[in-house]
Amino acid sequence: MKKTYKNCLIASILTALLIVIVSGILYINNNLPNTIFVNSNQTTKYNFAIPVSLDVSGEKSINFTGKNNIHSGEKGNYNGKYKLFGLFTVKDAKVKVIDKTYVYPIGLPIGLYLKTQGVMIIDSGKIENKDGKEISPAEGKVYAGEYIVKFNDERISNKAQLQYLISENKNKKVSLTIKSDVGIRTTLIQPVETKNGEYMLGIWVRDDSQGIGSLSFICGEKYYALGHGISDIDTGKLLSSHEGTIYNANIWGVKKGKKGTPGGLCGTIKYNKENVIGSILSNNTSGINGIINEPINREYNIKKMEVALNGEIEKGKAKIQFIINNQVNLYDIEIIEINKNNKEKNMVIRIVDKDLLEKTNGIVQGMSGCPIIQNNKVVGAVTHVMVNDPTKGYGIFAENMITEN
Repeated sequence: MKKTYKNCLIASILTALLIVIVSGILYINNNLPNTIFVNSNQTTKYNFAIPVSLDVSGEKSINFTGKNNIHSGEKGNYNGKYKLFGLFTVKDAKVKVIDKTYVYPIGLPIGLYLKTQGVMIIDSGKIENKDGKEISPAEGKVYAGEYIVKFNDERISNKAQLQYLISENKNKKVSLTIKSDVGIRTTLIQPVETKNGEYMLGIWVRDDSQGIGSLSFICGEKYYALGHGISDIDTGKLLSSHEGTIYNANIWGVKKGKKGTPGGLCGTIKYNKENVIGSILSNNTSGINGIINEPINREYNIKKMEVALNGEIEKGKAKIQFIINNQVNLYDIEIIEINKNNKEKNMVIRIVDKDLLEKTNGIVQGMSGCPIIQNNKVVGAVTHVMVNDPTKGYGIFAENMITEN
């Protein structure tokens, strides 16, 4: 009887230990960041919540005490491993030691004009030829999200140029140079003559992109904006940018958001040289960035702030900065969730400021990029609104925007 009880006790302890280990492994894989940023020559505290350590072997300029303090030395990129109870290696991690970064938080609505590399293919389809027969000349030869960059070795810069060359070429078979995520290729397509005498390839295309977003912050001569990349509305693919420009935007109204229908800033943009405030150098998953021409921070008397590392960000009270009617406004929000492993949706935020809720009902399109501030540090930027609840949305860490060029 005693032996049976002892065996049951041992089995229960082993089962409980196994559950703890499995739960710890799942927690580390799902919640602990794959990349940790720490400031050089200082101690950074990380709350891992479970007995886990981060081991960086063979590096003298970075070391760890306890389970939560990271002591860093000189700048550099290091390889580490998360260990549960200091024994079980769970997953690899990157440790990036960087100097403290300071930026000017902005939150100014801007006009965007992004020029794509070639013209983007939206889809291919059927065409009715002059005899009334439906033909699909491009089917299986081009795909949504790809770009036409050359027509018979002539470089393509916009949709109008492509349409002109097709018309001039008439029914001669054409060579298209196609750029995609996997590389560049050429394909031959026979244009189809329609009943009205036009020639078509059976490809739906789009070029360039325009819109309104918010400038997040300025660091030196460089700016960062939006907090998310500019993607095609139909394909969802990130637009392959060639060059672009940001402009002053005249915001004259707000369409309030409601459940199921996102609101938006209403404004006009003059796409002329006098209205240019900067260039777009990069369009990536963390937003757009480029060179700023105008001293916006001085114009609005904005002070420089330190960028918070993701380990410093906490759930709870924060603010977003939004410039409207030439007035710098700080509005109260709450950070209700933090996800360190999602590259774009790092935070879930809720608008609680009564004045902003009165004006917009929450987050509206055009506010993407408004900086998020907590404990006098810039922690990130607004990215998306939750369509079914405009008071809620997502934010991205500022460090992700800055480190992805």
